[in-house]
Amino acid sequence: MPKTHAHIMMTQLNVKEGIRQFGERGNAALLKELNQLHEQQALMPEKEEDMSYEEKKKALRYLIFIKEKRDSTINTRGCADRRSQSEYTNKVDTSSPTVSLEAMLLMCATDAKEGRYIAVTDIPGAFLHVDMEQDVHMLLEGTTAELIMKLEPSLYRKSVWKNKHGKPMLYVKLRKALYGTLQIALLFWRLLSDTLMEWGFQLNDYDKCVANKTINGKQCTIIWHVGNLKISHTEKKVVDHIIDKLNKKFREYSPLCTNTEVRIPRHDVGLYDKRKVMLSMYEYINKMLTEPPSDMNRVSKVQAAGHFFSINPDTTKLLEEKAQLFHHLVAKLLYLCRHTIQDIQTAVEFLCTRVKDPDKDDYKKLTKVMQYIRNTKYLTLSIEPSAAQNGGWTVHTLYTRT
Repeated sequence: MPKTHAHIMMTQLNVKEGIRQFGERGNAALLKELNQLHEQQALMPEKEEDMSYEEKKKALRYLIFIKEKRDSTINTRGCADRRSQSEYTNKVDTSSPTVSLEAMLLMCATDAKEGRYIAVTDIPGAFLHVDMEQDVHMLLEGTTAELIMKLEPSLYRKSVWKNKHGKPMLYVKLRKALYGTLQIALLFWRLLSDTLMEWGFQLNDYDKCVANKTINGKQCTIIWHVGNLKISHTEKKVVDHIIDKLNKKFREYSPLCTNTEVRIPRHDVGLYDKRKVMLSMYEYINKMLTEPPSDMNRVSKVQAAGHFFSINPDTTKLLEEKAQLFHHLVAKLLYLCRHTIQDIQTAVEFLCTRVKDPDKDDYKKLTKVMQYIRNTKYLTLSIEPSAAQNGGWTVHTLYTRT
């Protein structure tokens, strides 16, 4: 079946496919991506003959993906293929804290309760702000190697070589952290957390991606995931001041991208009456409901029958294609039940135990859950803090139909 223009816009293409699809626009976008690395001196070219066998063996491939955005601009994202790096890197040494879902939801509820002003900001090229702490090499191939030579031929050309198929190749040593390398998120977390602590913020004891500071008698809170931050305070000028400081610290590559519309990936968030936060995932659910076959198109008021947890070992196993669909939909439901439609958690957790070897009974149970989702897709999760007897807060969650 031919791909529609809308499908192509939402699909990331590799370099070869991107150039064929977008022509000069694709070339220009690739050159812009590489120029950012070049200007920040993130790549140091190395001659093949000067490298050891181990260095060449461990060199990461450089991958670039191209996508046309909805506004018709061409977007590229370059990253290192870290799969080979995981073979000789200790995961414990590279794991980075990320804000927990619970902390994110509770902070949204706090923002609503206190009527805080909120801003969400993104630090472009976040990883280029930190230096690599280990020797990591990367291999640029074909079109990528040819394009980077154009930026400064005297620097790169002497290190370019051709493989047996005549494809240009270039080894580089990473000076700056690059998306895809295992340690980048940890390196940037250290930089950002150290910066915030220098400004008087304290990291939360239970979540190291939550930082608080009392400003003008009120709490200012910053939560973050890698280079994406949410900042809140009851006074707009306080939030603006923090963003200004972040801009001065990190604007070396480009200004921060900031907006005051609360947006969590795949969520719609609404703060109502300065008392509660309401979360929905209508777009995610509607897209998910287009994927199942027609036997899941009915609606159901219940998500499971009484025999839901019974297993019949003699039931026929699903064929491979249907088993993959089963696994795919259960994974989608797992994400959904963690974020908004929480009343299906028990059913989904059981279905998760069946993804390795699902049978026809399991498929019927999944069908029932999908039919229930179709019937409740417009339910919204509401989180509302209220005063407790000990002076703290209790959090109530409920569903409302919109």
